[in-house]
Amino acid sequence: MPQMKFQQNTTQAQKMNQSQRMNQTQIQSLNLLSMNSADLREEIYSFAEKNPALEIIDDEYENGITTATVHTNFSDLMHYGRPGKEGDLASDNFQQALENQTDTRETLSEHLLLQLNSMKLNENEYTLGEKLINNLDQNGFHILAPYSFLDKKNPEHNEILLKKVIELIQRLDPLGTCCRNFEESLFVQAKIRHEAGEKVPEEALFILDGHFDSLNPPQPAKIAKKLNNFVDEQKKLSFIGRNTNLPENPFTEEGIEKALAFIKTLDPKPARNFGVSSENLVRTDVFVEREKNPKDGESEFKIRLSNESLPKIQISKDFTELEKSLKVSDSETGESAERRKSQKRYLRDSINNAKIFIDSINFRESTILKATEEIVRIQADFFRGGPRFLVPLRQKDIAQTLGVHEATISRMANEKYLSCDWGIFQFSYFFTTAVGKSANSDENQENKNDEKPTKSFEGTTSKEGVKFEIKNLLEKHKNDSKQLSDQKIADILAGMGIKLSRRTVAKYRSELNINSSYER
Repeated sequence: MPQMKFQQNTTQAQKMNQSQRMNQTQIQSLNLLSMNSADLREEIYSFAEKNPALEIIDDEYENGITTATVHTNFSDLMHYGRPGKEGDLASDNFQQALENQTDTRETLSEHLLLQLNSMKLNENEYTLGEKLINNLDQNGFHILAPYSFLDKKNPEHNEILLKKVIELIQRLDPLGTCCRNFEESLFVQAKIRHEAGEKVPEEALFILDGHFDSLNPPQPAKIAKKLNNFVDEQKKLSFIGRNTNLPENPFTEEGIEKALAFIKTLDPKPARNFGVSSENLVRTDVFVEREKNPKDGESEFKIRLSNESLPKIQISKDFTELEKSLKVSDSETGESAERRKSQKRYLRDSINNAKIFIDSINFRESTILKATEEIVRIQADFFRGGPRFLVPLRQKDIAQTLGVHEATISRMANEKYLSCDWGIFQFSYFFTTAVGKSANSDENQENKNDEKPTKSFEGTTSKEGVKFEIKNLLEKHKNDSKQLSDQKIADILAGMGIKLSRRTVAKYRSELNINSSYER
């Protein structure tokens, strides 16, 4: 039987794979970027404890500077005619003594939820009400902007429902919680008492409805003069015309005195008599402040990081000088030389690691600022006009503009909060889905309907923006003999450059809690 031979051929081939691995510096930078202010504060102290080359030179938050009481115009008004500094000092000492005691009182959230449970509400109303109540601070005011609780995936959580539930909570005991600030709370309290039949001075309602700054100083003659000047100027404006919100009769000193006496019966902190709940503290990471350009009067936005809660750090000068003074030669040998070389390496590595840590914090600040600037640029209409003007925005869009990976923006938006005129929002709130523009919007503009678009849409608009347009259309045509059908609304929107099917219009109309044309 012949012997079989096996032959094995081997060949070599080169294959090139391109891969990218993050080094420790990049990993640290991204980890710090994902932290909110509270976590970063803890990380700084933890790093400083491990690495003596990082020195904490000042901590305003620890010193209590950021927790100092801010005196408002209303506090000046409430102290008008009362004892001076000695009385205030005694009151502050008494308040501090109370705060040092264990608070066993019923919390505001417990008190409000007990009332909410006794009301006949549907599931969506109760769920939203519970979120709003748990979002109140120790004064009874919103922590996060209520708009941020609108669940875009749940059609029942919409702006109309939000307004309804907020007004419901505002009327619970104590009156005037679930407001933006003490000014809105005072107006809500006055309005509720007026609607209940109490004789509330008209001057008080006018002052509290957006004219609170006239109370500084709280002198009736000066207040009356300010308000009369304001009314006269408004009546001169051609576009005001017959504004029913302006009083017909001039303000008098006597009327202002009655208004001040009534305002003093209101409570600027409606939750003062309740215990403080152990809710998570929300610290704002970025402030977006609106300013007017003195040249053209247009709105400009100033962006600043909130670093008050972060300690100020630097490389320890003593550590740096010690590293420089320690002379070591490579040619030296022996136990003493090795010990000094080891000390030199430790000092050098500690300083380098501290520098990398500081650079990582600077990278975090720079990324947050640049991303916020881009968000404000794209969402400028939101910051001017409110949440209904939110436009589509993806994290990918910001990443491409800044030249970073999308994951970097995702980390940046993680558990961080932005404060603006409309409240406090999570960064993730500003990233929204889009509704497409009609490809033939110019042709659609020649639609048979004669509806003129309320604004021009370029590219895409957000779902909230489209719902706002639908709401406007229905409000505008509510008195028509024939109500707008869903198909008619779709046709009008097509003329505005927004392509939606009839079924999608029906869905959005339902989310607005508006009946069909047959039921309206």
